[in-house]
Amino acid sequence: TKAARHNEAAMLFAAAEHNSEVHRKIRQAAASQLALAGSHAPIFTVLDVVVQDCGTLVVVAHNLAGDSKTEVFPAHATLADLARRLQGWHGRCRTVFIDFPDHGAPTPWDCGKTIAEWTGIAPPLEAQDHDGRQDQSG
Repeated sequence: TKAARHNEAAMLFAAAEHNSEVHRKIRQAAASQLALAGSHAPIFTVLDVVVQDCGTLVVVAHNLAGDSKTEVFPAHATLADLARRLQGWHGRCRTVFIDFPDHGAPTPWDCGKTIAEWTGIAPPLEAQDHDGRQDQSG
């Protein structure tokens, strides 16, 4: 940012990069199946997210009729991935609301967050070091 303040070309390049990131996030949110507040969309409640020994996530979602569906996801699955599956389960909608009773309801702006990140569950074992601490290397 210091270079951008002293160099107009650098500033314009930085602005373009920032704008492209903003536009990417807007496109990602618009393409997600997560519903906006006030939309007419089915509601699914996720009562259980479990990390299996192999590192996959098991998600149990319920619709308002009380039916449940268990889905298995890779550890890095996003809220957009979950919304896509739930939208497919419902089949008659474009978007869905997902309620996590202890964590709230994500909006389209949250679609890139992982399910693990949203729910605050421990990362899969392969993402931890040998002492059980989370690997901070990226």
